[in-house]
Amino acid sequence: MYTTKYIHQTHLNASPEKVYGWHDEPFALQRLTPEEDAIDVVRAAKLGDGNQAHLRIPLLGCCLYVDWTAELENVKPGREFSDRQIDGPFKIWKHRHLFLKSDSRGCLMRDEIEFMMPGGKLVHSAFSPFVVSKLRQVFTYRHQILINEFGEVHPELFNESSKSH
Repeated sequence: MYTTKYIHQTHLNASPEKVYGWHDEPFALQRLTPEEDAIDVVRAAKLGDGNQAHLRIPLLGCCLYVDWTAELENVKPGREFSDRQIDGPFKIWKHRHLFLKSDSRGCLMRDEIEFMMPGGKLVHSAFSPFVVSKLRQVFTYRHQILINEFGEVHPELFNESSKSH
C-alpha cells in the first residue's frame, strides 16, 4: 500500500495530562486552526472512542468546501487519541495525537499522520507532496500555539521528514 506519513513533534513545558486536557476543550480545534483555513465545526466531538466530528473544510481558500467526518479511536486519557476519516477527501486519513512524558518537566507532543490520496498511485505520487507541504505549514502553526500556551522545554523541533510507503 502506498501511503505517506508525516510526523511533527514538540517538547512542551507541561505534563502530558495537562496538554491532553487542553485538546479536550471545545475551543481547541478552532485555536489550532490557522485563520486562513477557517474550518467550520459542524459537530464537535468530545474525546471518546467512537465519537464523531463533522467539519467543513475550505478548498482553494474560500468558495469550495469539503465535508469531513472523523471518528475518534484509541482514546487513552492523558496519553493519546486518534482520529480516522470516515468520510472526506482522502482515501485514507489517520491522525494519531501522542502526549508522551519526555522528562520530569514536560511532554513530547507528537502528531503522526498517514494518508492516501484517492485516484491511485499516480495521483497520490503527484499530489502528496502538496499535502505534506500544507501539513508542515499547519502543524508548525499548531505547535507554535501550544508553545505559546505551555512553553517549550527544548528549543529544537525534532521533526522527521515525510516518508512514502
